[in-house]
Amino acid sequence: MNKNTRNILLLAGILLGINLFGQGTEQIKGNVSFISSQNVYVQFVNTEGIHIGDTLYLPVNNKLLPALLVDNLSSISCVGKPFPGINLSVGNRLLATKKADNKPPLEVVAQNSKEAISVNDQAIVKSKKKNNDKGIDGRVSLSSYINNTSDSTINNVMRFNFSLDAQHINNSKFSIETYISLTNKHIYTPFTESVTDTLTNETTNILVNRPQSSTELKVYDLALRYDFNKDFSLTVGRKINPNLANIGAVDGLQFEKSGRVFSYGAVVGSRPDTYTYSFNPNLLQFGAFVGFQTKKEYKRSQTSLALFNQMNNMKTDRRFIYLQHNNSLLKNLDLFCSLEMDLYGAKIKTDSALTKDISGNDSTARWTTKTPVNMLDLTSAYVSLNYRPFRNLSMSLSYDTRKNVYYYETYKSYVDSLLDKETRQGFRFQASYRPFSRLSIGGNAGYRLANGSAVSNAASSNGYGYLTYSQLPELDASLTLDATVLKTAYFTNALIYGGSLSKDYANGKIFAELSYHYADFTYITSGKFRQHIGELSLSWRIAKKLMLSADFEVTKEVGGTTQKRAFINLSQRF
Repeated sequence: MNKNTRNILLLAGILLGINLFGQGTEQIKGNVSFISSQNVYVQFVNTEGIHIGDTLYLPVNNKLLPALLVDNLSSISCVGKPFPGINLSVGNRLLATKKADNKPPLEVVAQNSKEAISVNDQAIVKSKKKNNDKGIDGRVSLSSYINNTSDSTINNVMRFNFSLDAQHINNSKFSIETYISLTNKHIYTPFTESVTDTLTNETTNILVNRPQSSTELKVYDLALRYDFNKDFSLTVGRKINPNLANIGAVDGLQFEKSGRVFSYGAVVGSRPDTYTYSFNPNLLQFGAFVGFQTKKEYKRSQTSLALFNQMNNMKTDRRFIYLQHNNSLLKNLDLFCSLEMDLYGAKIKTDSALTKDISGNDSTARWTTKTPVNMLDLTSAYVSLNYRPFRNLSMSLSYDTRKNVYYYETYKSYVDSLLDKETRQGFRFQASYRPFSRLSIGGNAGYRLANGSAVSNAASSNGYGYLTYSQLPELDASLTLDATVLKTAYFTNALIYGGSLSKDYANGKIFAELSYHYADFTYITSGKFRQHIGELSLSWRIAKKLMLSADFEVTKEVGGTTQKRAFINLSQRF
């Protein structure tokens, strides 16, 4: 038994052997409304029962995963820092908890102009509605993104989104859900054009913009479900199964049977095309999953196991197992683990033979062959421990070997993308402390071990710290000062520091934040790189289900270009 296999069995034994449970609470539901480079904003109907230092939870696969530590709050919103390994998107539902008092949970849905591109995140949130619910929940939104760089292109993107979740139409057993996006892009690329004066015959070079336009329709979710009873359902169409979220969307059939202790299901169909996200029958996939959960006196634990096979042109491309477990080890100690193990791969063999070259001299020919073999290879792992010994102190420790996500399209700035890529993997320790009711301090430190010979896999370290003071005298606003330090294989030193000032108006209906950060990087190959980053964010809840939000950002590179970006979004729920 090799070292890799022993590690897999050890971790699997830990996951399956723990059977301690957490405490039950009432849930207050809110939604992520805005994500800045350092903070996450969550809106609620009201924040009664939520306190600074509380933890907000993300529902994933019928479990509550600690996701956000509250640093500050107003009458309808919370501001905080996500826990290590938690990737939140605008629109994600988060839950605050307090002692149950038999009141129905409160819920509000908010939408910000920086809409997440992650289709999986949005689909998981959308699929959390129970099968026996009735009624229609939908949203239409119109958003605009403008990117103007002083020496390159001007991008103007208009996007129309439509989502609908109709449960048990006309009191029947049929339900339908859909999420589609229509995007129109205008790109104006500057180029030099020669113009000749017909009278003087003189030629002049002028700078003009060459317009390019494109329109694309993408269907992220379009599925019809039939419920045989409250525990057994069959779905046809395109849908992301929350029990198999890492798989992505499935175009085909899915069935699921849920029970009080065990739940199971299976899917068969194909994967959307990698580049166009259209239907591609050549990418066949099928798999099954089983879940085990226990509840006893407000205590619970959950474990799920999935086996999946993905093909390309009727040949197995990947076969793997996904194992996930979460538990409350102690009253204030939470554990979350996930493992991904490949069961199929290729064995590479190098052969050689003595031959003659074109001149008749002796020569050695070498070649390699790949033979499909069954295997057991741990390809991804994430373990997180969250500990809260006191109400005003929270700590967490995590280890992450999951692969980084590279986006074909993203609205993240250069600095935000860099932080995402360089700080997620490896070991991370995080702590937050609130010595006084209006003061919060905290930070985190991360270290990634060297892995392989590639530069991007070299060892790196990072640190982040912040200080937040709420309800400043005279202003009644919140002030946050923060700093980030990075050291990777690409640069010897990177320092990002600044602050933000935020405030609610009109009884929480209007939210505004003004922030400034300075980025100072020293690259190993190209030397210094400095940026000034200013941002103004506004959101206005016009009506209960109508939200207008905007974000304006200016980035000035020292001795270089200036980039101006604007995000505007109008969202209506029904």
